[in-house]
Amino acid sequence: MKVLLINWSPISAGTALGGGVSGYVQQLALELIERGHEVAYLSSGQTYVPDRQARIGPPTARRLNDFAGIQVYEIVNSPVVSPGPCQHDSPGAEISSPELEAEVLRLVGLLGADVVHLHNIEGMSAGCLAALCHRPRGWSVVYSLHNYHTVCPQAYLLQQGRTPCRTFDSGRSCVTCLAERPSRDEKQHRARLYADRFPVAAPPPPPPPAAPLSQRLKEALATHPQPPRAAPPPPPIVPPGTVVTQATVRAQIAGAPRPTSVPLYVFDPESPEWAPLENDATGEPEGAPGAGPFAARRAAMVAALNACDRVLAVSSFVERKFAALGVRPEVLQKQAIGSRMVEIAGGQPEVLERLPRPEAPAALHLVFLGYHNYPKGLHMLLDGLELLTPAHLAPIHLRVHARDVERAAPRLERLRARLGSLSISGGYTYESVPALVAGADLGVVPSVWWDNGPQTVMEFLACGVPVLGAALGGIPDLVEHGRNGLLFRGNDRFDLARTLAVLPRQRARLERLREGVRTPLSMAAHATEMLSLYASLKAEHRRA
Repeated sequence: MKVLLINWSPISAGTALGGGVSGYVQQLALELIERGHEVAYLSSGQTYVPDRQARIGPPTARRLNDFAGIQVYEIVNSPVVSPGPCQHDSPGAEISSPELEAEVLRLVGLLGADVVHLHNIEGMSAGCLAALCHRPRGWSVVYSLHNYHTVCPQAYLLQQGRTPCRTFDSGRSCVTCLAERPSRDEKQHRARLYADRFPVAAPPPPPPPAAPLSQRLKEALATHPQPPRAAPPPPPIVPPGTVVTQATVRAQIAGAPRPTSVPLYVFDPESPEWAPLENDATGEPEGAPGAGPFAARRAAMVAALNACDRVLAVSSFVERKFAALGVRPEVLQKQAIGSRMVEIAGGQPEVLERLPRPEAPAALHLVFLGYHNYPKGLHMLLDGLELLTPAHLAPIHLRVHARDVERAAPRLERLRARLGSLSISGGYTYESVPALVAGADLGVVPSVWWDNGPQTVMEFLACGVPVLGAALGGIPDLVEHGRNGLLFRGNDRFDLARTLAVLPRQRARLERLREGVRTPLSMAAHATEMLSLYASLKAEHRRA
């Protein structure tokens, strides 16, 4: 079977760019390749290549180096910048970009895929998805809802990146949300980085003013005429032999300083950001009609989703939420994803042996894994800890392994003297997770919004570690309170603090939670489910 997977970030980067979703797509692709299927991967909105006049040309598909047997393609110079927040100031391009849509269709037609499975369209338009669905074709179209990008330009359903968005107001609420920088400036910024990395020859200087005609005739008669010579071809934008990958270009972009509109976190217990959050999947009130491009953007995205053969919700909450926002039940279905951590942890049984515990009447070993951004809630865990007395903090041993953890270092260091112990590290390799969580009583997943289906939950469970998680988004699908973990009220620091205060003296309860952990869905089992879905859709197309 020929499968085309689409996501915004380069497949070679894995979780380093795009987080858990990108890592998941990479592992699904590798599992399909391992089973003998032909897999291609397409990304868009990352690379911008200027011409000699520093202009950005039309969108163009190009092939990059293969990755572990996977054919890798990207759309260069997309009118839509990825990731999604970079395009927030210009929703019209995300509704329809005809040149982009034509180029995506051209590439997919050349690839001859049986299934086009989109895991994101950041860097593309609703028109791309609609075109893939509506033109006469031999392929099936599947869309996995890993985030809320299709209905929220910021992808998180968080107003100002802080408070849950409950009132769409026909797109008016989107106007006040934040953009990293204007999308046009972002394109130019990336084009300059590309030009710095792969310089091209400067355009020739303008010719000098022409000499008088009499002088030119005199000079022509004084010399023998020479046959005209063809001008040499212009040098290629990329010199021959140069290996160009998205990862190298994106590394340049990631290293560039960016303006920060708001601080990552402001301590204010009276702020609306401290308000508890329920797992309410109802749709947001639409408000008065005729609100402009953001309303049109959402309508176009939902219409494109409804044209797909299947729309896969990664959790029960996501299924309910998108149904409330207008995705048809005939195409929408829940489809949990798998985790390669099952295979990794299964191959490291000696690593998962519990670490020696200190001789103390009470102790609680906690681990936070992942990425330190606002939605993932490390700041809320620290809020909860800071609400505890020194006596309650003393038995708690905390490990934090998170990308960009440096921004939380001052708060963590202030807690160090009051905690039983504290260990901090930044980014980590996926394969090192079993060693990082070994001996933990609980893995903490304190997401402060409706997290679609956080893979850290599966990673903890795959390593035999119960989860202390927020009762939000897809977390309750995996964590059954009192069996394989504990749930606290969403975004409620006080409920979290109450739980942390009593757990150190509940050793028997912690042991029961560990015994209740069951292995989550493996990537191998998940790939089998996906192939069964692909085959059923292919059969439907044959019958149609």
